[in-house]
Amino acid sequence: MELTKDDMAIIINNVGFDSFKSSLTTFSEAMALRGLAESFGSIPIEDFEKEQKAIADKRISRRKERVTKLKNSVKS
Repeated sequence: MELTKDDMAIIINNVGFDSFKSSLTTFSEAMALRGLAESFGSIPIEDFEKEQKAIADKRISRRKERVTKLKNSVKS
């Protein structure tokens, strides 16, 4: 049986992140998981990174909006 890209991604996520609870790339566990994922050669890591960057950019934008609103309400 050959695993699909999605199967491998789910296994890595469940085993790795569920055990280590750290997805930050500065943690050695996260770096090890990334190395494992890269070793498969078939997991679209760059696609995942693009998706996560888009999510992070939206989050940062919403945070900036909230901070601006709070600053304006304090000035009033």
